[in-house]
Amino acid sequence: MKVSTIALAAVATASGGALGFEKYVLAGSSAAGTTSFVNYVVSQPVQGKSAVVCTGAFISPTVLVTSAKCVTDSVSNKALAIANVLVGQGNPAETLKNITTNGAIDPAKVAGSGYVNPVAIFSHPGYNSIAFTDNIAVLTLAQPMADATSTKLIVSPSVDAGAAYTALGLSTSTSASSPLQQVSLKVGNNATCSGIWAPYAKLTNSLCLTPVKTASNVCGSDALLIKTAADKSVGLAGLLNIVAAKGDVPTSQCDEEGAADYFTTFANYVSWMTQITPLKQSDFVSSATYDYANSGQESSSSSPSSSQTDSDSESESGSESSRSSSASGLSTAGSLAMFVSAIALSMI
Repeated sequence: MKVSTIALAAVATASGGALGFEKYVLAGSSAAGTTSFVNYVVSQPVQGKSAVVCTGAFISPTVLVTSAKCVTDSVSNKALAIANVLVGQGNPAETLKNITTNGAIDPAKVAGSGYVNPVAIFSHPGYNSIAFTDNIAVLTLAQPMADATSTKLIVSPSVDAGAAYTALGLSTSTSASSPLQQVSLKVGNNATCSGIWAPYAKLTNSLCLTPVKTASNVCGSDALLIKTAADKSVGLAGLLNIVAAKGDVPTSQCDEEGAADYFTTFANYVSWMTQITPLKQSDFVSSATYDYANSGQESSSSSPSSSQTDSDSESESGSESSRSSSASGLSTAGSLAMFVSAIALSMI
């Protein structure tokens, strides 16, 4: 299985002038064998603000999806300026070291690094950083990145309790052989998931999963949810929205017993994505067959069948409001499928 992951990795300036980055997978295993190319997006820090490491994925050579939190101002809920975001390749720690001087991103080093600004950033108009609604964003590039691959979206992922998935994210261990790690997750019981985070009961674009192995989980608000098809292609099923525990939403105690992971799924956003990019639905929606190895006896009733987004319907969020995100144009994208890893700085 070949996957190239997008990690929108956010970095913060440490007191010693060095840059560090958050990492989001606990007790995972290396995803190096499943990831041919790991590409990162680095966004320019804003004075006095920190940033966060996130993941995302290319759905065509020039179009990628990620969580809105990664590229959106947490106060205004508006997309960051494109000048503050860079897309490129490399290990996040090494990348930050190579393009910074005294802890700050150095434009002179960026110029020769192979990193580029996206030509457009579209944060979903319904995104709300407090309510955790419509946590999805789309970035477009002027040209495909060298060696980058893409994937297609799974718009109807299994919601049956016990259905198996894999999540990808950056490791919490400094000794990990690969910064990109994977953990096994399974769809949680609908009643249990709603009991932990009450809004889940009404959401039509969210999938709740729980760790298969105790203390092995995603964390923070960053991970890609993937599934391998019968033909060995890899599909993207979701973007991590929050990790929650009963009475603690969101939680930073991701390895505590009873924690659940809530991923944003894509069925409700296909129309929006075709409005803001040159892509047709067939360009990025998977038609592959997936075996979810369902080990549960119950079925979840939270299937994403509605056309409603968290905050409103697709028709009401329309082409005009969906273009309210910062953008400088649209690029022509092909129909190849791929994953990419990215580092993006978002204000917290």
